[in-house]
Amino acid sequence: MSEIFTLQQLAQLQRNFVKRKIQINLEQTKYKVIDEVVQILDWKTTPSEFECHIFWKDTYVTDEEYRRLLPYQRINHFPGSYMLGKKNELCRNLNKMRKQYPQDYDFYPKTWHLPYQSEELRNKQGTGIFIIKPEANCQGRGIFLTKKLDPFLDKHYVVQEYISNPYLIDGLKFDLRIYVMLKSITPLKIFMYQEGLARFSTKKYVKPQKKNLSSVTMHLTNYAINKRSKDFVFNNDTNKDDVGHKRSLSSVFKYLKEQGHDVDQLISQIKSVIVKTIQSVQPDLAHLYRSQQHNVDGIEQCFELFGFDILLDSNLKPWLLEVNHTPSFSTDTPLDKIIKKNLILDTLILLDIRNKPKKNYLDQKRAPTFQRPPKMSQDEKEKQINQFTIFENKHLNGYVRVYPDENLQYYEQFMPPKQKEKEQTIIIQQQLEFTKQPDKILKLQTESKPPLAKIPKRLSTNKSFTELDGQTIQQLTLRTVAPQTRTPSQQRPFSSIAVVNRPMSAVRKPLYGNQHQNLNQSSNQQKLIYPPPIEQPPKPVFKMLQIKTFSFQKIENTQKNE
Repeated sequence: MSEIFTLQQLAQLQRNFVKRKIQINLEQTKYKVIDEVVQILDWKTTPSEFECHIFWKDTYVTDEEYRRLLPYQRINHFPGSYMLGKKNELCRNLNKMRKQYPQDYDFYPKTWHLPYQSEELRNKQGTGIFIIKPEANCQGRGIFLTKKLDPFLDKHYVVQEYISNPYLIDGLKFDLRIYVMLKSITPLKIFMYQEGLARFSTKKYVKPQKKNLSSVTMHLTNYAINKRSKDFVFNNDTNKDDVGHKRSLSSVFKYLKEQGHDVDQLISQIKSVIVKTIQSVQPDLAHLYRSQQHNVDGIEQCFELFGFDILLDSNLKPWLLEVNHTPSFSTDTPLDKIIKKNLILDTLILLDIRNKPKKNYLDQKRAPTFQRPPKMSQDEKEKQINQFTIFENKHLNGYVRVYPDENLQYYEQFMPPKQKEKEQTIIIQQQLEFTKQPDKILKLQTESKPPLAKIPKRLSTNKSFTELDGQTIQQLTLRTVAPQTRTPSQQRPFSSIAVVNRPMSAVRKPLYGNQHQNLNQSSNQQKLIYPPPIEQPPKPVFKMLQIKTFSFQKIENTQKNE
């Protein structure tokens, strides 16, 4: 069995990093521990959205904020990360994967999303205890246990089967907070922090009964709920991280090892839960990330820290309860501070943020003619990925790589099929190359054209109208005209005019001037009803009249003579 990474080892770890003039925007975060880490790295905080290299925000990021990112900037959230953070979205994604892989995705309790699965859940009523959660709340707000489901079937809730046989330490129920860093989504890179938290309830656990269903400090392990209890014990000494109702993750692993449990197998199972959970949303996150990423330098513009809440049952099987996309970085106790401070420090070191991408971007902007940088070839991309991997392996510090790892072949079955993507890209490339050669296109078109059918002989146009009279348009044009059937509401004006089998004599001749054709004279045209011709009024005739001219000089002479 391998040694457990302890809290003391984390605190004494020597971290190698290069001090660079990096600027970070902390305008939308409330946690002071991030500012303390920035000072250790010798970075500078700035309110500017243009000067900063990295944004750190406590909430979801909108699509507009992603689009405003410059090519050299990074942000601590992925577009679409709510697919993991919201309980209803996580339920939908994991249920989808469970239908395809029922034996591999059995690490979370049976879950239903109301009101959409109310009929399916109605049949389960009376079979056990259910825990009801709001769709998007956090810190245990609005969570309760119940046996009756009828009052909630038409409301928006997430319902789970309650795990009634948890593993107990000192008679208390607990869950594990595992910190996970999603460094890249394409290619997928997942890292798990080796230290975390174990959060205990404050009341001794008793199996759920009608009397104790409302006791949240017995059945729920959320720190925000239990810290208000008078029985809550805070841990004030980092050297004793196995005391109190909030302990270190390593202290729990150490306790399990002393009890004779296989901790290595447990940790590998937890890693598998983490990877499979992220794989359930990887195609959607990758699509959103590609659609909003606009740099060509291979910079990983997004990263994210998740908090996985995992419960152990009496058989030491890990169960995923939920995923927090914005885990709390508050430091109420020295234990919190030492774990979360080192977590953020190791995260920012692993990102390897440099000034060169920003310098290249500004130089391109200042150039007299802005030119987009050339796209990287496949060999250059592979070389860059190898450089990233070498750097990551040297600067893991408190992290351990979860994906890709030695179980890569097993995890590949849960990823989107890459072979089909390769085949599609090859076909598209062949089509693009083929379009650049017009000679081949013409040759292919002439070869693929079917032989032309012989055109039937038409009637000679030299025949007189008297010889053609009585023949239908179908005979004259050699075309078959299908009669159109319309409802009375769809009939067009003058739809009663018969088009099929109309004799040639019924074809209206052109009229000139005021000449009108008497349509009622021909016996063949008695069935046709045309609108009467509208007589236009005669155009007015204007005559040119002579106007007598006069001059002012003539008028003055006449006045003088008088």
